[in-house]
Amino acid sequence: MCEHTIWKWIRHGSHPLQHYNKIILGPELAYSISAWLGDGRLSREKRGRKYNIKLAVKDYDFAEEWGRCLAKALGKSKPYMPRWDDHHERWEVRGTSSLLYNLLKKAKDDPWIVLPYLEKYPADACRGFFDAEGGVNASSNEITAYNTNLKLIQLFKKLLEKIGIECSIGEKRYDGDVFISPRTGKRYHRNKSICYRLAIHGKENILKFAEEVGFTIARKRAELGRLLEKYNKVHKNCLKKCAKLLIAANLVRLGLVRSQLEAARLLSVTQSTICFYLNRNKVRKRRMSRLLKLPEIERLSKEYFFTRSDEIINQVRKVLETIAEIYNGHETTKYS
Repeated sequence: MCEHTIWKWIRHGSHPLQHYNKIILGPELAYSISAWLGDGRLSREKRGRKYNIKLAVKDYDFAEEWGRCLAKALGKSKPYMPRWDDHHERWEVRGTSSLLYNLLKKAKDDPWIVLPYLEKYPADACRGFFDAEGGVNASSNEITAYNTNLKLIQLFKKLLEKIGIECSIGEKRYDGDVFISPRTGKRYHRNKSICYRLAIHGKENILKFAEEVGFTIARKRAELGRLLEKYNKVHKNCLKKCAKLLIAANLVRLGLVRSQLEAARLLSVTQSTICFYLNRNKVRKRRMSRLLKLPEIERLSKEYFFTRSDEIINQVRKVLETIAEIYNGHETTKYS
């Protein structure tokens, strides 16, 4: 080692390991590995001794986030920026690292070898994979991800379950081995005849996914928002029904109507549920009967008797929404 090199280290503050190839464990590494497992490629330039890690996607926000996370995971001060590829009509991001290159090369055959890098940050890892391979189907109330590698699907099923999200694996068989690209019209031969499907169903699991994982890609976030809005509408409808039942039961309890049948007809609810609300024998029924005696609900019930206004029902619903937020909605909607 020459004296001039040592002098530069001391004089200019250079570090002898400044360009050393390293990987920094963290949520950014988990995201960049997982997204690459879905949409990534590798290439090596032997002359320049470059080990390229690439991602080519159609969404700029996805490419930008992956470039930021990859740079952070490799200890770079600036993010890798996406560049538009005219030929493939994709945003491409490229980073270089021999360590990560060799790790991902092995992960192609056995994705489970990257589990130690992902399991401490399961939410970030799942977000990367679902950005690459996932989507939302609001019409069928599900979030799905597809891949031909069963091991990869099983890996992310485990990571979702680690977060507390239940999911299932299914398979789809292709009719033929030829695929026609909807973008270019070109014909391609499929390497595998089976594609595996990771699916998330159920309100609680989907809400958990939205809260813990989510999407980076704006169009996927919008579709997830539409699905969440459907659940929100169902929740509001339940609260509206509960509001009508509370008013009807109060009309009976306060002696404003002659019978439960009259109250049921007035509010378009069932007589049996009014009876349930008035029953105080069991603990949960007593909790529901306490709602009847809330001063605000009692006052609004009297107002409804004299005005018969739907606006009064909406005001009771808003009171219940506040209560539902405090108690996670369990007590006000379970018996509606």
